[in-house]
Amino acid sequence: MRICIFWFTLVFTNIQYAIADTGTRTAMQWLQAMQHALQSSAYQGTVIYAGASQIDTLQVFHAMFDGVEYEHILSLDLSPREVIREQSKIFCFNQQQRNGRVSVVMPHKNFLGLPSGLDSAESYYTVQLGNQQKVVQRSAQIVSILPKDNLRYQHKFWIDQVSSIPVKIQLIDNTGNVLEQLMFADLKTGQMIPRDQFLLPVESKQYQWVTQKSEIVPYEQQKWRVVDKPAGFEIVNYMQEHNTLRSKRLTHLLLSDGIALVSVYVDGKAKTNEPSIELHRVGAMNLAKSIRSGYNLTIVGEVPQQTIRLIHNAMKIVH
Repeated sequence: MRICIFWFTLVFTNIQYAIADTGTRTAMQWLQAMQHALQSSAYQGTVIYAGASQIDTLQVFHAMFDGVEYEHILSLDLSPREVIREQSKIFCFNQQQRNGRVSVVMPHKNFLGLPSGLDSAESYYTVQLGNQQKVVQRSAQIVSILPKDNLRYQHKFWIDQVSSIPVKIQLIDNTGNVLEQLMFADLKTGQMIPRDQFLLPVESKQYQWVTQKSEIVPYEQQKWRVVDKPAGFEIVNYMQEHNTLRSKRLTHLLLSDGIALVSVYVDGKAKTNEPSIELHRVGAMNLAKSIRSGYNLTIVGEVPQQTIRLIHNAMKIVH
């Protein structure tokens, strides 16, 4: 009964939020409404992902129970994978292969949403209100996040005018090419989703699980610094990570400009002190395998290669 009361309050609050004079919302207010809806609303649907020369069909479920956010994503391609998220705890598993990984993500981010630094990003992006279009039979407001330089990509959202859920999302490079797209083929909002939808399969007790653990490293113990960073990018998390298959710890630095996220992994000493870098691109994701200060680095993020290279050059070890 308590869950039902909570659910009624949640839905009523979201309806009030959604119908608050959408005609006078600014572009930033649309994005804030979208972030709120993605975190607190109940929704489910089929999402088509297109990017990196592949198309994938996903089923997405999202709800809140007792103030805890739940998300369940199922890939429907030939190699079915599933992700269940309970706030910041994530279970990734494959029912056919009967294995999976458990991790805690800090900070956690909604599958369809933006990082939490939206308000601080306006120095490096212009948030622009566009036209209105129909997507999956819903009237949607277009909002674009336009970079002010070539160090980041454009983000474009088609936001449902009633629920504030983004029904279509594009990531666009500096020449106007769409790098990846997510679009709902169908979307249901405002309907209660059974809590069982967010439970692990009963047989998962027999899966082979790898547990990923992360520990925040205090500033005074941090061995690496990112000096002369690309404008706007700051370290938002500095962690030591290890899992049940690997005794050696991995250093993970997470950088963000409020919109884009870039991860830097430091994986032990290299066989040479000679700096080097190999750049690769997979769809919207750019990746560098490099050697810096005698250590093996992997730098990855949905940012241009120039940004990846600048972050590599900015990595310094504190002796």
